[in-house]
Amino acid sequence: MLHEEFLDVGSGPIGRVVTSEEFPATAHEFFFWTAETEEAQRLDIGHIVVAEAEDATAIAVLDDPRRYSDLQSFLDDFYAYDGDPTLEALSERVEILVFRARVLTTKHRDERKKSKRPVKTGPVYFATSEAIEFALGAEVFSGTKIPMLLHENGNEENGSPQRTPLYADADYLLGPEAGHLNITGMSGLSTKTSHALFTVSSIFQKAKDKKVAALMFNVKGADLLFLDKPVSVGREEDPDLAFRYEEAGQKGLSTEEEEMYAALELEVKPFDNLRVFAPLRHGMDPNERVVYPADLRVGELNTLRNARGEDGCVHAIVWDLGDVLPHAGRIFEPSDYDDKFRGFVEELRAQGVRTQDRFQALMAEIWDYLEEDKRSWRGHNPMTIAKVHNRFNGLPSKCGGLLVRGQVDYDGAPNVEEPFTDKEMRVVDISRLTGVPQDLVVTKVIKSVWEMAEQGKLGVDKLVIFVDELNKYAPSGSRSTPLKDTLVDISARGRHLNLTLFGAQQFRSKVDDEVVGNAATSLYGRIGDEEITNSSYRSFSSTTRDELLQLEKGRLLLRHAHYAVPVFGRFPRPSVLTGKAGTEIFGGQNVDLATEVQNVMRRLMTKPPAIQKIRGDVTGMAPERVYEALDAVNAASRRGKSPVNPYETFKRNLIKKMASRFSSDDLSFLANIERMGE
Repeated sequence: MLHEEFLDVGSGPIGRVVTSEEFPATAHEFFFWTAETEEAQRLDIGHIVVAEAEDATAIAVLDDPRRYSDLQSFLDDFYAYDGDPTLEALSERVEILVFRARVLTTKHRDERKKSKRPVKTGPVYFATSEAIEFALGAEVFSGTKIPMLLHENGNEENGSPQRTPLYADADYLLGPEAGHLNITGMSGLSTKTSHALFTVSSIFQKAKDKKVAALMFNVKGADLLFLDKPVSVGREEDPDLAFRYEEAGQKGLSTEEEEMYAALELEVKPFDNLRVFAPLRHGMDPNERVVYPADLRVGELNTLRNARGEDGCVHAIVWDLGDVLPHAGRIFEPSDYDDKFRGFVEELRAQGVRTQDRFQALMAEIWDYLEEDKRSWRGHNPMTIAKVHNRFNGLPSKCGGLLVRGQVDYDGAPNVEEPFTDKEMRVVDISRLTGVPQDLVVTKVIKSVWEMAEQGKLGVDKLVIFVDELNKYAPSGSRSTPLKDTLVDISARGRHLNLTLFGAQQFRSKVDDEVVGNAATSLYGRIGDEEITNSSYRSFSSTTRDELLQLEKGRLLLRHAHYAVPVFGRFPRPSVLTGKAGTEIFGGQNVDLATEVQNVMRRLMTKPPAIQKIRGDVTGMAPERVYEALDAVNAASRRGKSPVNPYETFKRNLIKKMASRFSSDDLSFLANIERMGE
């Protein structure tokens, strides 16, 4: 044996290479028939095996199983049974199972030599984990190994399948050698978002030599709003919270999933550094001359993460007219936004118009000017000006809570378009927006990030941008939009500017060729039959295409720059809380007053008081009084001035709020109590 460490000798030979005039072995594939042993009966599509040539060992992935007999045609069998399926055969006909094996790599006896020689007739073995890692190029990675999937082979270890991590080279996933990830699959069946979260978590944990952050857009319900919450909570850790998890039907990771995390050498933990950004609800414009986002209450934002105690990481997205004008082409209908309309918008920008009030004042000046028998204003026809005026009057409702009348001054408040911090997961919640405002947010935020990257102001070494529904934002064809152009730029040049695009879609064939073509890593979940017939999947064998039509959740096909042949693998559920369970557990609509207090304290304290104690302290209190005392503690924390003991401060605030109900003697008594508490 040339490379005994590559062969699972313990399982014994599981078959024998066979060559024939019709099916010869080549440098890239060979065939073998399987033995009748128990180990050989576990062979299946996607398993990895080893065979030998004269001076080299070939490692190959299984494909296209076929069962053969010596029958020339189906009629021979029909006549042998006289057309009666109940008859017993006098002797059992010999049948063999034959697999095609597609070669991943070949290792020569001499380390200095490369070999492409076809394998020779001889035994076939299951590949060891060492062989699989070698075959997938792990030892020649130039960057950090990022776990992507877990391959399960047919050979077993202690009753469980042999599990081998499938890695991606960070230099080919995040750049600079290559970059970008593309995930394809049917909606709801391919776990595209789940795997994107899993991969980002892998990067955060493994890329320790780099500062990395991620930007994601939440487009459905509360899917990405509670990524800082664990997938499960033990009773010994927090019995009250564990009960709420159980009430919501939230299941923790199974034993098998925990074993998968252990095999991948990943920790089961949520994203600690989460920030969520959301626009105002319609009608919540404060109508002030200057709008300070820090002064906006989370309850006024259009997001499902708005309960007290859970809103500390939630911040506002608000824009004034000056922010919106550069993206007018995404707001108005193409039939409206002609060259004349565009020219007037550019005039507004040149005039320094930043607020709706300034726009209306300017329009009044223009109409006064035109009433003096003037035929145009600065070369703009009155008909064009009237059309712009009319369309801009509808901007507030068209922008769905993004646009305010006054000028926006963030004044140090968190901004969705500011530089990132290490291991930050930034989520832009657009799930409650539709159409124009949703497109506007995605366009403006990604454009701003691209400009930061060009200026070297990202704040981190690498930034991952996850965009779902790529077929909507970067569709195939010649039609161009500002967002599509930016995504094409990111896919072409992003890896040199520390930007990585993680794109996902249901129809890969409907996405711009340059965007998918520049992705050095691709994942495929279950594919629909109308999509699989497209030329995008022509390079896959017929067996692989058939497998893609029926993949179960959690199983994906991975193609990476270092892999000669794509490989199937599985991944565990992300170790975070996703979906509607987040709002059921941490939302304010289904919890009592004491639980809301505990939610706030859980964020501010390592060990919050038990729910029974809190109930005793707030029983009989008016809810508005409790909320005022609670908001005071919360506000201090948001300003970076959190008290040493937040709960005791809350109780003192509660007593102060009650002071107006008591006489002067009572107030003196309460003051003494407060001093004793200090």
